Amino acid sequence: MQRLLMALTLGLLASNTMAQQMYQWQDERGVMQYGQLPPAGSTYQQIRVQPSPPPGGQLRAPPPLSLKADTRAADAAAEQRRQERARAEQLAATCEKLRTNLDTLRDNPRLRRTNDAGEVERIGEDERQRLISQTQDNLQATCGNQP
Repeated sequence: MQRLLMALTLGLLASNTMAQQMYQWQDERGVMQYGQLPPAGSTYQQIRVQPSPPPGGQLRAPPPLSLKADTRAADAAAEQRRQERARAEQLAATCEKLRTNLDTLRDNPRLRRTNDAGEVERIGEDERQRLISQTQDNLQATCGNQP
């Protein structure tokens, strides 16, 4: 039994080292053929067969470092694009809010607001004009000529 096990182990190890070199070619009928010896008189392509991992060994080789660096760069670029998109959306929302506030200030001469004490007070015309001017300045500074 021990001899059989030893012979099987040696046979597997020997076949592993022998099967690492393969050849591919197309026969006269156009069918792809594979073999351990190159065909005589026809063109062939040499194929490298990866050996199987050792028992209890590593199943997968770690990916090349350059792929990790490329992935990190792509992830960083995607994150930067996402942040720029979020900033643009936030700017658009801020501009829309400023425009709405300006329209409200212009269209409603009788405005009221609640002060810190919780009392409702009327905004006078002078203060309304000051708020209109301040909102226009904020709109120009924040949004510029943005539609």
